[in-house]
Amino acid sequence: MKLIAIGDSWAWGAELVDPIEEPVPIMNLPEGGHDRQLKPINMEYREKHRYIGLLRDHFNFSEIVDLTSPGISNDTMYRFLLDYLLEHDYLAGRDTSDLFVSIGWTSPERREFFYEKEWGGDNYAMFGPWSMDQKYDNPDLSTFFNLYYKYFNHEVEFMRRYIVTIYNTEMLLKKFNIKYVMHQAFYHHIHKLIRQWDDKQYRRNTLDKLAQADKKMFDLIDSIKFVNKNDEFGTTHHTLIKLVDGDKDKVFEVWHPNAYGHKLWAEYLIKYIEDNKIL
Repeated sequence: MKLIAIGDSWAWGAELVDPIEEPVPIMNLPEGGHDRQLKPINMEYREKHRYIGLLRDHFNFSEIVDLTSPGISNDTMYRFLLDYLLEHDYLAGRDTSDLFVSIGWTSPERREFFYEKEWGGDNYAMFGPWSMDQKYDNPDLSTFFNLYYKYFNHEVEFMRRYIVTIYNTEMLLKKFNIKYVMHQAFYHHIHKLIRQWDDKQYRRNTLDKLAQADKKMFDLIDSIKFVNKNDEFGTTHHTLIKLVDGDKDKVFEVWHPNAYGHKLWAEYLIKYIEDNKIL
């Protein structure tokens, strides 16, 4: 059976690097240490210690179809999944019984738009709140990103888009009898470090502003296949904090779960999958 892994940097395993090779957290290094992340020794360490790899080992998946990528939006995750299923004929009648999909949803305010020039391997420009602090070769992009987040980024829009994306993804997977589990990795709080994030506050400030139709659509999302969906916090971020009795330094690096955080989340997810007979 194949494990189709979908998610952003948390699923990809950002900041998971060999501690002997990299004694200093790479996000504290110039340029975020991204070049160091790609060293063979660090890539091997990441693949072994991220929760995706631990899921593979526990359930003996034959391979990982890795659709994870740092910085992507939920829209991108849906696009990656749909493209993969189309390209490999799963939407044209190919047997899907050998597939299991794991999705770690990212923060809802991230976006992507089709761009006339190539952008990281395709033509979709991905951006989020961090984009306002970056410089791009085309200055118009910086102008656009700043204008977007100044005038068009609103909880009502991005939470509705978030819910619709999850609902559409679920309907796609159920339509083609594809086994799956999904979870909300985190909600991003701009200008705050991970140790200051408050999942409950984010949910209250966003979901409560939605129209009744949007809330109803959220209610229709499978509360078993979506881990901790009805929890008032409901994120991997907060689950890890609870598992270590509030000692955040045990499970997080600068912006991401560390190896121990990935281990705890993998164990939690494995037990959840088995207890709920999802796989």
